[in-house]
Amino acid sequence: MQKKVNIGGDWAKAGVDIKDQDIITILDEGQTVAGEYGDRDVFQVELTSGEKKNLSFNQTSVNNLVDGLGDESATWVGKKIKAWVIRALVSGKMRNIAYLAPEGWEMNI
Repeated sequence: MQKKVNIGGDWAKAGVDIKDQDIITILDEGQTVAGEYGDRDVFQVELTSGEKKNLSFNQTSVNNLVDGLGDESATWVGKKIKAWVIRALVSGKMRNIAYLAPEGWEMNI
């Protein structure tokens, strides 16, 4: 048996709460949570609206942040990051996906 961890609170949605080119702030060092499709890295962030919500960082975003901010997520706390929101086909449906990178980076997508 494997214990599942649930995170309470509101979740940020790409394209709704997070818009393309938004600057958001990382508020905690994150935690790995078992999800329906495998483990995911979940962080609390502050949106441009000032709201605080949970956000699952995809692996591309984690890789960008490791490259720009280092591999210890505890050092990411308080850092501002930029979001690119892209529509992509995921599991047969078009969805908004947020890709994240350190502020000041440009993403070629």
